[in-house]
Amino acid sequence: MLINQSKYDGSLIHQSGFCYKYFKDKVLPTGNIILFRAPMEVTLNLIDLEDSLNQDYIYSEDAINLCWEIPNLDPLGAVFFQRLFNTQLAQVLYKLIQKPIAVDGDDLIVFDLEMPKTNKFVEGGRGKCSVSIAYSKNNVAIGHTGINIIAGPKAPDFAYSTKLTNEQLQTFCNDAMMTFYTITHDSFVACTKICV
Repeated sequence: MLINQSKYDGSLIHQSGFCYKYFKDKVLPTGNIILFRAPMEVTLNLIDLEDSLNQDYIYSEDAINLCWEIPNLDPLGAVFFQRLFNTQLAQVLYKLIQKPIAVDGDDLIVFDLEMPKTNKFVEGGRGKCSVSIAYSKNNVAIGHTGINIIAGPKAPDFAYSTKLTNEQLQTFCNDAMMTFYTITHDSFVACTKICV
């Protein structure tokens, strides 16, 4: 579901049940995802303790934000899903920007030799185009992945701008939603066909 949101500040994913606000009686037992295009500025609502301790805040001038909930997953299941989903997002993004993309933990790393070498993190054209977090609260997995369209001047030097066009962004959103629902539905079906 595409929604209107003026900014991603991290508050949306601080509570389970946020998808119900948008889906009401259409919320699925296998999980839901919402997407919106908005700048990212997360300073007060960080979930990652390492980022919070290091005051490593999240900034992006323009990004596509994907926020999801899946019931009946513990913290490990939330992280497993996040990494599987982000790996699939990397494949979707590669088709659009035609630059090699690797997944490093939960980060999408783009290799672009035309990227300015501003510091050691981007030597060899290596830039991070995403931010992502996943956790579980009340047995509900909650996650966010943000993909930079334009990282902007407040983003770290190693942030990569995908520069997706409006047309590419529409394709990305459609494919990302289809990927989410395919993975969650297929996984649910796999859980029901056990013959012991």
